[in-house]
Amino acid sequence: MGEESLLIAAVFGLLVVAAALQRITGLGFAMMLAPFLVVMLGPHTGVMLTNMLALVAPLVMTFAVWRDIEWRRLWIIAPVAVLVMPLCGWIAANSPQGPLYIVVASLVLIGLSLSMVASRVNFRMDGPGTRVLTGIGAGGGTVLAGVGGPAMTMYAVVSGWNVRSFAATLQPFWVLVSIAGFLTKISFSGDEIPVFPWWFWTGCLVVILLGLWAGSLIGGRVRDASVRRLVVVLAFIGALLALVTGIRESFGV
Repeated sequence: MGEESLLIAAVFGLLVVAAALQRITGLGFAMMLAPFLVVMLGPHTGVMLTNMLALVAPLVMTFAVWRDIEWRRLWIIAPVAVLVMPLCGWIAANSPQGPLYIVVASLVLIGLSLSMVASRVNFRMDGPGTRVLTGIGAGGGTVLAGVGGPAMTMYAVVSGWNVRSFAATLQPFWVLVSIAGFLTKISFSGDEIPVFPWWFWTGCLVVILLGLWAGSLIGGRVRDASVRRLVVVLAFIGALLALVTGIRESFGV
């Protein structure tokens, strides 16, 4: 097996794992993919491919979990997330990437830590203001550092959101955010769509569907408490990866 074949096999394997995580927890697809694809394919191709593929899994899942979606939660969060993206896209295009990643990741880590403390003392907070802040964090984090998931995780923790409904409601949200983020990146950064043969895109779709199927089998055997912990762990991992990326970009390590 040649080097190119091994690379494609590795990408397909990552897609299976990322899609399974997305099916079980409602997030984690882009956080799982982006760091590895950037290393394997380069910064531009890796990020753009992640942005494009991140639309597929939640789009398919939306139809599967339709009955559990709480649309009322998105009426404020989703529009706010989309509205802040152009400003954040302009900031990202006109600022050094390293420091941006460090600032966003640090804020996310602080926010996650505070939300976990709040959950320990049974503190609950949910309302228009909380949802506006969540939308700003999710939309801004997605464009500035590719970490939109932690903001939604923080909101889920402090609002006491049911795990099943949380995972379902995130799917149409990710569809909207993925499209808006992709258009923002194209508009402000001038990035181009990566070119791959048709069979590569077909293979990506097949393995994503395979991962979603595997995730549905595994998810049915996992307790809600375990899923909740996994969601928080994934959010911390996403923020830490963004922080590491920022440090590497800033200091060349």
